[in-house]
Amino acid sequence: MSEDKFKLDTIESAIRDVRDGKVVIVVDDKNRENEGDFLASAELITPEIINFMATHGRGLICAPITENISKRLGLNLMVGTNTDPQDTAFTVSIDLKGNGVTTGISVSDRAATIKALIDKKTKPNQFSKPGHVFPLVAKNGGVLRRTGHTEAAIDLPRLAGLKPAGVIVEIMNEDGSMARVPDLIKVAKKFKLKIISIEDLVAYRMEHDSLIEKEEDFEINTRYGKFRLRATNRLRIIIFILL
Repeated sequence: MSEDKFKLDTIESAIRDVRDGKVVIVVDDKNRENEGDFLASAELITPEIINFMATHGRGLICAPITENISKRLGLNLMVGTNTDPQDTAFTVSIDLKGNGVTTGISVSDRAATIKALIDKKTKPNQFSKPGHVFPLVAKNGGVLRRTGHTEAAIDLPRLAGLKPAGVIVEIMNEDGSMARVPDLIKVAKKFKLKIISIEDLVAYRMEHDSLIEKEEDFEINTRYGKFRLRATNRLRIIIFILL
């Protein structure tokens, strides 16, 4: 089936599958990387999913996380000056210490490392560096700030009511070439996976997702009386509203 005749799945259906611990395929723009990634929730990751991604994705398995997680765990960016054309924010790679983890490369080791990565109880010293899991730091604001697979892997789990963190891998063909949309359609059909676009995810968020998040209420005394203010965060713009 040609790309023109193929209808992508809805964002709602992909959200449901992510919530159910399933893998989905996410494609980006033809004028960007023009590639597809397998994507799953980091919170619900399993060794079986890691094995599926490694076997059928064949690319580099990465773990998109928020800036808050990277700062809390002291995960510095891999390089001081990022010259990647897409500004992909790799941190130093990691392995979980102990907890049954051995070399760090097995599917069970990588699943354990990813689980620990998003656990609020995990301390920075529980990871060895470098390792076999590659965290990626998403832009605050998700796909509305940057239309990358990294941000999609934060937005989809969050929209599914899960922790905002994911696991992604680029999908390659058996001959080692990058899978493009016609190839990705075949992969989706073969494994009965939902396939969506980042473009549609942006549109979904613009229509359904609140861009303003409440952060803090507080009172101030002025010569005109007492005012209660609410500080909110609209992406990275801080605004104040008099109530």
